Amino acid sequence: METINADVWVIGSGAAGLAAAISARLEGADVAVVGKSGPGKGTSTTFAVGAFAAPWGGLTEDEYKDRVLTAGRGLNDNDMVDIAAAEIPERFQDLIEWGLNTKTAKGVFMALPKDDPGDRIPVWGREIILCLVAKAQEIGVRFVDNLVVRSISAGNDGVCIRAYGARRKQWVELRGGAVILAAGGAGALFMNHDNPKRMGGDSHTLAYEAGCVMQDLEFVQFYPVAIAEPGKPIFLIEPDGADLGHLINADGENILDKYNITVRPAATHARDALSQALYEEIEKHDGKVYIDLTHVTKEAWSVNPISATKWAFLDAKYNAWNQPLRVAPVAHFSGGGAQTDLHGATSVPGLYAAGEASGGMHGANRMGGNALTECLVFGHRAGKAATDFANNLGKGANADAPPPLTETDEPRVDPDAQRAELSKIMWRYGGIRRDADGLATGLEKIRAIAASAAQTRGINEPRRLEKFLELQLAAAAADLILQAASRREESRGTHARADYPGSNDDEWRGHLRVKQQGDGPNWWFDALPEADEARAATP
Repeated sequence: METINADVWVIGSGAAGLAAAISARLEGADVAVVGKSGPGKGTSTTFAVGAFAAPWGGLTEDEYKDRVLTAGRGLNDNDMVDIAAAEIPERFQDLIEWGLNTKTAKGVFMALPKDDPGDRIPVWGREIILCLVAKAQEIGVRFVDNLVVRSISAGNDGVCIRAYGARRKQWVELRGGAVILAAGGAGALFMNHDNPKRMGGDSHTLAYEAGCVMQDLEFVQFYPVAIAEPGKPIFLIEPDGADLGHLINADGENILDKYNITVRPAATHARDALSQALYEEIEKHDGKVYIDLTHVTKEAWSVNPISATKWAFLDAKYNAWNQPLRVAPVAHFSGGGAQTDLHGATSVPGLYAAGEASGGMHGANRMGGNALTECLVFGHRAGKAATDFANNLGKGANADAPPPLTETDEPRVDPDAQRAELSKIMWRYGGIRRDADGLATGLEKIRAIAASAAQTRGINEPRRLEKFLELQLAAAAADLILQAASRREESRGTHARADYPGSNDDEWRGHLRVKQQGDGPNWWFDALPEADEARAATP
């Protein structure tokens, strides 16, 4: 088995992982980033609009924090919100210094291409990735590509990561002093999503199986206004643009008015409520819910610089200005993950987490634009903290290898078919609207898939083995999400229970947490302290 060494390992090369890698390298660490594809490829950041929410462009820190806390429905980590507000301007200055082309609006910092985008797909997160990858390579960050990380062992003796590479046709051990988990969220567990297709909850499973305390896994955010025209690719309508249009059902009723959604932009500040309203209307009207943009002028649309770059694309691809378009919510963001301190440290020594791999800042619902903000601020912090941890170990890092995987040799299933079935189960039973019976059914079905995913003994086709490993990661993450959703017996933020339709602050203002104990999970609930309750804004 090949062994590769580094002081600090980073799993994932999206915005959080790259920010962490750059920070650690600038602190003097030998840093290596491991990913399923090449640097920055296949990450959620490459699919992102490219907008950061922030106290920027005339929005004050207090205004920004109030917006974040209101969106989070009373469960945000207030200290994290304070830190994000205080430190994100410095991270923006880093990006500008490193060559990112940007524009500013009130409360928003935007990445934009340096040339005229024309009618090509207008997702400018890739500009952020190009900037961060170039900086990382310039300062000597190493990239180890085309590996699926399957397990992590971490502690006061360092870290050992076990990964498999189909191209290498072998397992690889990655050893070092510390590891930062930044492998993204779990959006692709759901049938309808806007995530990269391999974003299947790896972070959840890797952190949980490594012994981390996990929290808030029930909170999966759905972006409400995505074009869902049959035969056309899913495409998100910018929140400002969505407000310019009319969201209507098959009877012509205005959905925002019908559900009394008054905050604007609704797709930024009320993503949970709008997603749930659209889902309900789609169920009532056989999928026929529309956005009508036919009255919108190019001048009005182009007030927002990011929306402006989408005009030609929406015209060429969807004929958006001449006909109403069907829309639907899509799985978008994981609000929970490993519990961390303010420097990304998990409950396992030497293991850090950032971005969608961690939970805490966003509470029960993330404000639009705040994902990239979190990635930069807490990725940077995790990089520094992980370097300090690795430096304190010196050259004595000698972690135990992760335990071997449990394998069976029953008749094997098709991993692609099982993965597709898993996403249907999650959408139907663990998606926008949940209830006890559905969650129980979903868990039973997911556990059957998990059992089949262990059927890896004797597989000698490398890509097939890699698919089984990813299926294992996906099934374990899906199980945790469904368990968390079944335990929170209320509706709050992105977690909507048909059988518990209201929020219950007396019993549920706090965090559901879980830790692996032996072969099973140990769940508990931590109520928020009174100081946090007093500050949290719950509309």
